[in-house]
Amino acid sequence: MTIKVLMYGWEFPPRISGGLGTACYAIVRELAKRDIDLTLVLPQTITNPDIDNVNLIGCDNLITANDPEIEGMVNIKYPEIATHLSPYVSAKDFKRFLCNETLQDFFALLAKMNLPIELKAMAMATAEAQMSDARITGKYGVNLLVEVFRYALVAGGLAKNIEHSIIHAHDWLTMLAALEARCYSHKPVVLHIHALETDRSGLWIDRRIFAIEKYGMEQADQIVAVSQYTKNNIVQYYGIAPEKITVVHNGVYCNSNLNSATANNARPKMVLFLGRMTHQKGPYFFIEIARRVLEKRSDVQFVLAGTGDLTREIIERAANLRIGKNVHFTGFLDADRVREIYQLADVYVMPSVSEPFGLSALEALSYNVPAIITKQSGVAEVLKHTLVSDFWDTEDIAAKVLALLEYPALRRTSLANEQKGLQAITWGRTAEKIIELYKKMI
Repeated sequence: MTIKVLMYGWEFPPRISGGLGTACYAIVRELAKRDIDLTLVLPQTITNPDIDNVNLIGCDNLITANDPEIEGMVNIKYPEIATHLSPYVSAKDFKRFLCNETLQDFFALLAKMNLPIELKAMAMATAEAQMSDARITGKYGVNLLVEVFRYALVAGGLAKNIEHSIIHAHDWLTMLAALEARCYSHKPVVLHIHALETDRSGLWIDRRIFAIEKYGMEQADQIVAVSQYTKNNIVQYYGIAPEKITVVHNGVYCNSNLNSATANNARPKMVLFLGRMTHQKGPYFFIEIARRVLEKRSDVQFVLAGTGDLTREIIERAANLRIGKNVHFTGFLDADRVREIYQLADVYVMPSVSEPFGLSALEALSYNVPAIITKQSGVAEVLKHTLVSDFWDTEDIAAKVLALLEYPALRRTSLANEQKGLQAITWGRTAEKIIELYKKMI
């Protein structure tokens, strides 16, 4: 029996902002290889020539869900729905999308949704605050709250016309769409948790996002967590029964043209940070690590690749420490540039404060770049020969950086042992475990 999956995602190549898009792409690609009939609903219409046998549905043009327009392309369909979704839009930019007419229309649509009164009230209050220029505080994604509800209504309604046997959603952005879809089809819902508000914002969580996450996980039939670390956080902070949660680790596509462990000896040593410039990813600690290393070796270069709300603060911190000539900021890098920078790196440091998984560490190792990761990460569960430390212990991480730079034997041993294990950490294995869960649920 072919399993028909209605999947809700937020990011997908070539429109990608972080690890969520990378993981969603790999999971969809591997499920499609295994005779899964999959329809993926996204905020924006995209074309991806690497994906076959998957229906990609974009929700970004001004056409209603009841009047879809299908563009004839092999194996890909595009019903387009009215929405203004964008992963990281600012409050200032977002206000231009709202007017009194669209606000009233939003309220009318919201009334039709099968949601608790408190969640509907939260969405209305958020929309009214944005209209009245009230300042919205919070961290990751807070300015998308209204659009998350609009997406849930129009994208969830697609379940009426798309045949499916299971519903699969990724993170808080698409939880409500999946639950709305279940109201139409009464099919089981699996929520795939890649990151939590407690990871992204620490002590300064946005209560509205937290409420959506908690409600979504309570209502879901099953939950997939990307690590035991994430499962423990779901149980501890959200009160979800552990037997409802299945741990399925992410995978990696191993680079087929690996660097040699000594290929970078002829140029200055480079230590890499790659991720969003946010509290969760620990860029502040990376700068402190750089300061400590440079006290011992002044020839090492430190590169921070990524953007985020802490970018200006981190640049200023490097300047105040007078290490600016050794610290470089690249901004956001596309996939090609990411591959290039891995090939230039000598050591990869992932100083995350709370990392549900940590795909970048696997990617670095696949390019023969030894990594140092934090104990507060899910990827530490699958990497048995990689150096680990607490995120706050910058002295210990700096010592490990220096050891990897100065002792080639340590570098070679760490890489040799870890890369044998990488052969088993595949996206294909991830897909197989997801299919096993599908079968149990159906």
